[in-house]
Amino acid sequence: MKLRLLADENTSHRLVAACRRLQPNFPMEHLAEWREGSYLSVKDPALLATLREAGIILVGFDRASMAMHAGNLTREGLGHAGVILFRRSVPALAYGRQAKLLVEFWRQAKHWDWADRIEYLPRP
Repeated sequence: MKLRLLADENTSHRLVAACRRLQPNFPMEHLAEWREGSYLSVKDPALLATLREAGIILVGFDRASMAMHAGNLTREGLGHAGVILFRRSVPALAYGRQAKLLVEFWRQAKHWDWADRIEYLPRP
């Protein structure tokens, strides 16, 4: 499995587990496990810059600040590797629903050009 998605620190480990139940070897890891947790509590812009270099898309719920930081990086010409955010209509504790939305979405979106892209789930 080539890691492509990273759940941010405010997203539950249960989302990663639920995704893997739906699709074994789902290419996602939690920030707490990635690089031995060395990026926990790192500010969003620095995390997005590191993920850009690694080619990893961030998944989370932080609609306000994460989208703002990603947009700022794009406007500054630095860019990011992509962000997937869950809409307010998806409860933070609904791991099964989150997993179903993400796994189904990823089946069609995994080959997209993710540079500077922000997507919201569920899609309209």
